[in-house]
Parts: sequence; structure tokens; C-alpha cells
Amino acid sequence: MTIAISTPIQVDAETVVDGEGKITLDGGGTSRIFIVTNKLSVRNLSFINGKAPDDSNGGAVKGEWRSNVEVIGCTFEDNTAGTAGGAIGVWTGSSLTVVASQFRRNKSGYGGAIYSLWSPLHIVNSEFTDNSAFVDSNGGAIGTDGALDPAYRNPHDGVDTAGGTVEICGSRFQNNEAYGAGGAAFLWVYPPDKVIIDRCTVEGNTLGKDSGGTGVALGGGMRVSNGEITIKGTSFLSNIGETHGGGLYLDCDPTCTITDSTFYSNKATDGYGGAIFGDKLRVNNVTFAKNFAKGHGGALFGGSDWVFKNTVFADNKAGNPWGQAYSCSATGTGDHVLQWVTDFKGVGSDPCISNPTAADPKLADPADNGGITFTMLPGAGSPVLGAGAGCEPVDQRGQPRDTTACDLGAVEVP
Repeated sequence: MTIAISTPIQVDAETVVDGEGKITLDGGGTSRIFIVTNKLSVRNLSFINGKAPDDSNGGAVKGEWRSNVEVIGCTFEDNTAGTAGGAIGVWTGSSLTVVASQFRRNKSGYGGAIYSLWSPLHIVNSEFTDNSAFVDSNGGAIGTDGALDPAYRNPHDGVDTAGGTVEICGSRFQNNEAYGAGGAAFLWVYPPDKVIIDRCTVEGNTLGKDSGGTGVALGGGMRVSNGEITIKGTSFLSNIGETHGGGLYLDCDPTCTITDSTFYSNKATDGYGGAIFGDKLRVNNVTFAKNFAKGHGGALFGGSDWVFKNTVFADNKAGNPWGQAYSCSATGTGDHVLQWVTDFKGVGSDPCISNPTAADPKLADPADNGGITFTMLPGAGSPVLGAGAGCEPVDQRGQPRDTTACDLGAVEVP
């Protein structure tokens, strides 16, 4: 059943709406569907063609100041907002939780599908496909600006000063698009906020340059900035950014931790850092393979405060004419690192640590090797097998690692 919505439904009391998979709410390209000032839980509904006014946010659902929005098992398609959050936008001091939902072809100026301002955001087992942010905007699928209302950080008020959390788990971002920052997601927070990206796939997202005079494109897959950032069990595959950070652009405060993850075939087509642009990185059991930057740092660029353990760099390349910094633009610290480059164009490739093992890791292309993300399985006789120490307890697939002689990279071969 499809229900046409011509005037937004006001939710000013705690409300649950369950469509049981049978109801579609259609804004007709002229109307937002819900405006929330209390608590709304929507379940098993479809939202299509919602539209916010040109100067507003939340094309299908708008959460006003200190509202609470919960979305379970819903679909959002072809919703638009002129300012932010093509499907959902929540405002200061609110909270948004999304579980097992799908977002397709939503558009806005900031956060093509979702926008969250100074509010905690939790997304679990959801999919974001073909969403877009308008030209000179950020976050093709998701945009955030802070995870907690600043009023709650004031210790004189006797309230929470620990910061809020943006957490995305078990979700997929594919073919989203933006111009400026974050092809799939622009996750901007403020210390001591936290960002956690766990067991996600970020694939085939694109980021073009803005036209505001700076001409930058930061983070073809994602840009994540300013908080305590943790990325684990996640694959960044074939994302493209026109300038820096083809897969990921990071501003770490104090550090960014990346574990059990795969970066494959990401490209910074006119800049630096094919896989990642960022400093203050703490990396363990990560695979970087076949990433490309036109300038320097086929895998990494952005500083030298990098600590690598049990990590593989394979066939990353840079397009500068000197053949420099094919994998890393500087030398970090760490141990149990394998680095392999098949084509040296003169000067050669800077090592990612001072004494990496130089050998072909014999990696297969990304595939379903178990778990919920694609991974790159080492072949028989690979030098990564049993070459690690101090590995993560489980690999990217969730399989336990050998406690005495673990494998380098994201995958542990039994």
C-alpha cells in the first residue's frame, strides 16, 4: 500500500510506526514525511520522494532539537533536501539509530542520505547505494558535524564531558558521490568524540573537486576528522578521490587506529595518498594493495608519525616522474612489515619502515573468503604466512589468529 503525504506528519509524543513491510509513504517530490520533536521509531516502512524545503534538512524525516529517531528495517529512496540529509536529518542534541535499512538515490547538499548535527549516530547492518551530495558539498551518503551537543561538555553543569560517538558497523557504502570531502561519508566530530567504523565495506565511491576556489577533493571513500578514530575489519575497495586520500582522508586527534582491514585499488587521481592521506596512524594487520596516487604515496601520504605492525604493502604505485614514494611518502616505525613494488622508475620507493621484508606476498584479488567483507587471501608459499608477531586476536573475517606465528596482513590462513 502506498500512502501519499502532502503535509508532514508532526510527531510530538513518543511514537512507534510499524509498516510490517507493506506500507510505502510517498512525499510526491513536494513534502517531507515526518517532523519529530519527541521520539519516533519507524519500522519496516518505505519512504520515497520526500522533499525538504530548499533551506532545510531531512527530506523524509527531520529530527528537531533534542529529538530521538530510530529506524529499523526501512527503505529510503529518492528523497531530497536542499541543505542536509536527503533522507534523514537530525538536529542538535538528538540521537539517530539506524538498523538493517537501505538508502538509495537520496540527495542533499550535505550528507546525501543522512545528516547528524551535534548528535550521537549509530548505524548497524545497513546499505547506502547511489546517494549523492550536491556540487561543493560533503558526504555522499552520510555527513556529521559533532557527536554530542556542546552543552553537555560543560563540567560546571555536572553533565557528560566524555564526548559522543559516531559508530557504523556491518554496513556497506557503494557508488555514492560527493564534491569536496567524503565520497561516501564525511564524519566530522570534535574531541573527545569518537568515531568507530567496524566490519564495513566502502566500495566504488567517487569524490570530485569542489569549485569554491580551493579545488580539493579529500577522501574518495571517507573523510573522518578530529576525534579518536578506530577502523577495524573494514575493506576500502576501488574508491576514487580527485586529489588526496583515494580511499580515506584522516585528521587524527589524538591518533587513528586501523586494524584487520584491506585497502585495494583506491586512487588519488590528481594528488597524494592513494589509500590514505593522514598522520598519527597506528596500523596492525592491514593489507594495502594496488592503490595509486598521481603524486606521492601510492598507499600513504600525510606525515611520518606512523607505526606499522604485521602489515603488507603490495604493488602500490605513484605517478610522479621520479618513481618516488610508491607506497609511503615517508618512513614510519614498526616491525613485521612486508613491502613489495614490482616497478621502480629510477629513484625507487621509500620504505614504509626502515627494514621491511621485500618479497611478493602472492595475494589473490579481493573475494568472499568468509566473513562479511571481501579480503585478499595469501597464496601457497606466501612469505606473509607465519611471519608475524603481536597480531590482532582475530583476522578481518573474525577467524582466530595463530598465537605463536600469525600471518601478516588482514587475513589469517588456517
